[in-house]
Amino acid sequence: MLKTFLSINFGCRVNSAESNQWSQTLVNQGFSPTKINPDIILINTCSVTKKGEKESLNKVKNLHKKYPQAKIYVTGCANLEKIKNLPNIFINPKEELLKKLNSSYTPKIKDKFSNTHRFLLKIQSGCTQFCSYCIVPFKRPLLWSLEINRAVKTVQKAVQDGYQEIIITGVNIDQYQYNFSDLIKSLLEQTDIKLISFGSIPINCIDQKFIDLFKSYSQRLSNFLHIPIQSGSDKILKLMNRPYTVKDITKKFSLLVKGGVRGGFRFGTDIIVGFPTESDQDFQKTLDLCQQIGFSKIHVFKYSPRPGTKARIIFENSPKISKEILKSRSQTIFQSKLPSHQKPEK
Repeated sequence: MLKTFLSINFGCRVNSAESNQWSQTLVNQGFSPTKINPDIILINTCSVTKKGEKESLNKVKNLHKKYPQAKIYVTGCANLEKIKNLPNIFINPKEELLKKLNSSYTPKIKDKFSNTHRFLLKIQSGCTQFCSYCIVPFKRPLLWSLEINRAVKTVQKAVQDGYQEIIITGVNIDQYQYNFSDLIKSLLEQTDIKLISFGSIPINCIDQKFIDLFKSYSQRLSNFLHIPIQSGSDKILKLMNRPYTVKDITKKFSLLVKGGVRGGFRFGTDIIVGFPTESDQDFQKTLDLCQQIGFSKIHVFKYSPRPGTKARIIFENSPKISKEILKSRSQTIFQSKLPSHQKPEK
């Protein structure tokens, strides 16, 4: 009898990469992916935002109701205590699960990226930065980095399996322990992968060595870089506990622009609006910086207090920024991105 499974993922591309690895373990055991009446359901949850956690847990409950006979294995960052008493629900602590996984998988899992010959290469997990708004370090404190030689072998195997692009991903690549630029250089020199792209690159990972690689391998490196800056106000960046200043931001983007890459770069970013004590002047500085850099893609997040985070504790009794102002600031930042006709060509 054919054994089947359904894999559901919430959140970031790191979660997607881990779900793919988890799925591969079932494929290796003779299971086949399906969307109809699965014997096993894998659910990887997310809790970066309150909304994301709620959606993750609701999905577990809905699938449990729809497929009462299926065994449902749940992991991820959401508060899984809320669903642990449901029958046929198996809670798998993520860090324990990851000890048994590596960064490799095959197109047999039939995920949404394999369909377009793109492979998610997870090079790092865990975070101990403790940005004051972020719950991730509380959920994923154990640091892990993929050794460069293992990364090379993983990509070589991915190429053999028909993948044409790898997407570099990690929880906090700033904490990748083997030097980010050296990793990219090794992948370019020791594999035949046609294109390397990046999910998200912390600004402190960008150095001259990284920029110089684009001069030598411009056809094999994506010129779209998503670099989260979160704010353009030094006051807010300090309160967020971000490891850089506005001066650092402008310096790195200046280096990139001056790098002389053929066709130029396209930039994306993440911005949080409405962080506690963010004044009109702080917001204006963020808007000015976004317009100065010229992002073609901006993910805007309205500040959401997460349980246990430093910002939640410190600013619990501070005046709240109104929903109207949050909405206005969010729309203004989003609309500040470059119109499509002004975006640099690839």
